[in-house]
Amino acid sequence: MPQKQLILHAGFHKSGTSALQESFAAQRAELAAAGVLYPNIGRKAHHRIAWALTQKPWGWKARGGETTPFKHFSNMVRLINRSGTEKILLSSEFFSELTPDQIQKIAGAIKGREVKILFTLRPLVKLLASSYQQYLKYGTKADYVEWLHSVLDEPGVSKVSPTFWKRHMHGDVIGRWSEVFGAKSVTVLIADESKPAFLFDSVSELLGLDKGFLTAQSTGSNRSLSLEEVSLLLELNRTFPKEREWSEYLTFVRNGYIRQLTDYVPIKEGAAKLPTPIWAVEKANGIAAESKQKIKALGVKVHGDLESLDTATVPTGEPTYPTLIDIETVSAAMLGFDRRLARRLPVRWILSALKSKIKAQIRFLDR
Repeated sequence: MPQKQLILHAGFHKSGTSALQESFAAQRAELAAAGVLYPNIGRKAHHRIAWALTQKPWGWKARGGETTPFKHFSNMVRLINRSGTEKILLSSEFFSELTPDQIQKIAGAIKGREVKILFTLRPLVKLLASSYQQYLKYGTKADYVEWLHSVLDEPGVSKVSPTFWKRHMHGDVIGRWSEVFGAKSVTVLIADESKPAFLFDSVSELLGLDKGFLTAQSTGSNRSLSLEEVSLLLELNRTFPKEREWSEYLTFVRNGYIRQLTDYVPIKEGAAKLPTPIWAVEKANGIAAESKQKIKALGVKVHGDLESLDTATVPTGEPTYPTLIDIETVSAAMLGFDRRLARRLPVRWILSALKSKIKAQIRFLDR
């Protein structure tokens, strides 16, 4: 009988991971019928498993951010080791942030399974604008050019977004996993926007499934922001009161206004996009060239155009932020406030509000 496997999709951010995770979650039953278990932890991806290992708080550390208990990793290991399913698939781009010791914890914990590591990768220059937008959704107050200087002036270091290079020194990250599990166990897929089915077909093949088994889903688009929407979110971040906590920002801004726009409102035809300065494109391609050589030297399996990593182009220019915003955009964002948000409110808020209402009702009845 073939050896049982764990396929761990470890990254990278902004490289088709969300689209694949949408597919994995939507086709969970089909995968199970084909002998592939994609564990359901109540979410489309397995971020909490990675966070449990890194012990990195989700949110603002000093303002309500929460660390994921290590038991999430322990429970998953128990499930994997007890499962009789031939193949188990885990997916989270946050695995790319693990240190060598944390990667070794995975290797030491998994018993009786061959571990295969999968990376999906886009050229560095193509993920700058989208990465900035993700950090905007985390509350950063730096504009795009300030942020670019923060991550590119001294590659490997960023005071504004310290996790960026943990994720995106691609050659180093792949090297860490290769060192623990061996180069033959690591596969890198180079995303190609002109071939939208490439990632789905390649992952299907890796899982031993027919070409076309995994397909793109139409839900949860998480599209890029227009320049107008970037300006709106940047202003929200800069004016968000310091005394308010991460849970408020997460509920009303990230999961409220902004998710309503990116998931449910199509971008306006002709809307301006965030351009990248030429100096940043040149610097990013230079860094990518170094990563490309490291990946070649590792001897890992690569599917797709590795040479594209340091030759990619994006729309260039200096961003000019609008100071006025279309009322239709504001209206569309405000529609994010619906009953779904109530499910995301912190329990302590609900209990406090309920307590105040009960007290007010008692005072009214005592009159």
